[in-house]
Amino acid sequence: MRKFLLLILMLFLVTGCIFSKDKEMNDTTDDNKEEIIDVLPPEPVYVDENPVVVGLYQNGKLVRNISASFYDNVDIDSFDVYFTNDENVGDTNTKRNFNKYAANYENASQYKIGFYVSFDVTDKKMEATILNPEAMYSLAPYVYNYLYDDVHQADGTWYSHVETKDVKDDTIYSSIKLYGADSMNNVTSPITLMVFTYDTDDDFDENGMYRGNSKYAITINKK
Repeated sequence: MRKFLLLILMLFLVTGCIFSKDKEMNDTTDDNKEEIIDVLPPEPVYVDENPVVVGLYQNGKLVRNISASFYDNVDIDSFDVYFTNDENVGDTNTKRNFNKYAANYENASQYKIGFYVSFDVTDKKMEATILNPEAMYSLAPYVYNYLYDDVHQADGTWYSHVETKDVKDDTIYSSIKLYGADSMNNVTSPITLMVFTYDTDDDFDENGMYRGNSKYAITINKK
């Protein structure tokens, strides 16, 4: 009987040592575990190095704020785009003026022209970033926008606005026309028109809004 009790006691002591050793090893292992934290690389800082100065013109003169008729199915107004802010460029020919001022910049062809238009209607704000003819009706049924490439036209010829099928790698949107569509009576604010130049996608934020420095904006008030 005494031998039996002694055997049980020895088994208990051995088992306890093993358990204690295993626990000690597990505790040591847990202590040595390194917490793994996913660290995302920092967002690159956006720096706009675009040197282009840009402006909106009518008849060779820099446009400030203007007034126009807000009627259905009637042109609102048209504007030329030149790479300058000179008050008066001394010429009314869009093609000549565009080429003249673009020549002041090295690799001017790498900079594309875009527009931003916004206004309020009865119950909301309408706004659109316009980079090509696909955005022609992006502000319907209030305002249509028509883009023109005046640079790649033969002198003295008639030409229409650029359509999607006409776009080429070298297409230049050197002028824009805003047209009052079917619901201009619902426009309750002046129209903001901004022209800008860009070269890469990082010139736009996550919402597709232009964030660069090469821009010029005007306000079109209802006459």
